[in-house]
Amino acid sequence: MRGLFKPFLRVLAAMMLALGIGSAAHGAVPLEGCFASLPPASGDAERVLAPPPVWDCTSPQNRLGTGDFAARLLFAPVKADPANPLVLRFASVWQDRAKFVFRYADGTTASLAFSSWQASRYMTIGAIFELPVPTHKAPLTAIHVEIKDSANLRGIVLGATLMTRSEADRLTGWLIALYAGFAGLILALVVYNLAFWVALRHRFQLVYALMAASLAAYTFTSSGAALLVFSNLDNNDRLRINYLLLYFSGVLGLAFIRAFFGRAVFTPRLRRYCDVVSGLALSGGVAVALLAPWQFWLLDRLFFCAGLALLSCIFPIVWNAWRSRNRYFWLFMLSWGAPVAVSMARLAHGFNLIGYSFWLDNGNLLALGGEVLFSTLLIVARLRELSDERDDARAHAKLALRLANSDPLTGLLNRRAFLEQAIGRAGRFRLMLIDIDHFKAINDRYGHDAGDEMLGSIAQTIQACRPRDALAVRLGGEEFALLVPMSHQAECNPERILAAVRDGAMPYDVRVTVSIGFAEGQIATEADWRRLYRLADSALYRAKADGRDRACRATDFAASAVA
Repeated sequence: MRGLFKPFLRVLAAMMLALGIGSAAHGAVPLEGCFASLPPASGDAERVLAPPPVWDCTSPQNRLGTGDFAARLLFAPVKADPANPLVLRFASVWQDRAKFVFRYADGTTASLAFSSWQASRYMTIGAIFELPVPTHKAPLTAIHVEIKDSANLRGIVLGATLMTRSEADRLTGWLIALYAGFAGLILALVVYNLAFWVALRHRFQLVYALMAASLAAYTFTSSGAALLVFSNLDNNDRLRINYLLLYFSGVLGLAFIRAFFGRAVFTPRLRRYCDVVSGLALSGGVAVALLAPWQFWLLDRLFFCAGLALLSCIFPIVWNAWRSRNRYFWLFMLSWGAPVAVSMARLAHGFNLIGYSFWLDNGNLLALGGEVLFSTLLIVARLRELSDERDDARAHAKLALRLANSDPLTGLLNRRAFLEQAIGRAGRFRLMLIDIDHFKAINDRYGHDAGDEMLGSIAQTIQACRPRDALAVRLGGEEFALLVPMSHQAECNPERILAAVRDGAMPYDVRVTVSIGFAEGQIATEADWRRLYRLADSALYRAKADGRDRACRATDFAASAVA
């Protein structure tokens, strides 16, 4: 298991390095802003006649509530290189329309506007808007923004940054590599777990495959890739889908943990609590997806309250797993610790307790990447345990079957198992009944323990003479039987068994002989078996009567000695 950690840690380190390098764009200029509410107006003329806005440069943006807004992004004058122009990057939030006016030192202005259904024009990977700043000979001194119908749940213009085109392309390249790697990892895990579920039918593998597929869909929408693929998709509709997929993935994640740990960790009370919380989370996602932007602030608060309740399930799960000394406790903590920590940070952001940051918006990808990597180890370890349990069960079943079908003293088949396997076979067979000569005298002289050893030695001799598809059985007492297909009559005949017993090493160096009676025929039915046994038994009686240490063959009419 230790050998599996190194490659996973290397991949995770590479992902963290990629995001770290990509986010540290040299020369990027973070922009502070002043914001003001705009009164409702039906056209540009009314905007001109409206009183000038009252700017707020210190309060959090979301304190202004829902509506229309104006913003001034503050920065020192920037002179752009025409060969490497500037771009304005900022995070995607819920709003209907946005207009950006770029002002230069010589008084020149240039504008750019788009609506939520035109957002794909400027959307880049990571759900970041990237607007090209028109180049001009004079330095850029100000950026004015007008926002229409902003939900302003977390902010109006979040994470605004000015950087050169080359820096933006470099950052985008790292993010594309990161998201592509995550997508490939998720696809591999979905296929892997589905294939193993088809083969092994462990429920937790199916649930994990569904969770991974849901995470892939969530990442597809949250990263903005959905707009790059479906250019006609409204950005606000993308956010609706994102709300729903986030908690759908969370509910499936909780279902995977439940299926993985089972009843040892999930008590009846905890199962009921998780069921209720999962229903609330899904209801919250559906409500936002269907009703937003109606009463958006209330819907958003209910949504994050449901997320807090969903996250609260982790704590009793961890406590029960630790208290029950579950063997996967630490591997589970390693797998799910980072996603839980990032989820807590995102909930804090959802409740406006912490502000927006690039790391917060993209850190969930690293956390999920680590989760899927280490959860693979978790699944492999669980499969190993289930495989060992299955192998042990099979071994015990085989042992129980062998004990039920064998004679405990000699290891040969017992009479019941022999008849079950013999009767009904097609073809002709030779049945040899083998009886130890003067066995009572051996018991009387050397004791019953020596007699038992003698029975074991005779059984080993018979086994050594038995062909692969023949049956050897201890019928009872000192009587044995060997059922041999006629195709093996040359290699396994009575003379060979007589000689093997005479020459074999026996306990106390006692010279032992046997008498054999044999007959040939079919055993397709129980009546065939009784007839064949009766003939062989008559031949055995004749061999005993003729002086022992010999074999006699029976026919339907008589039994004659065989030299």
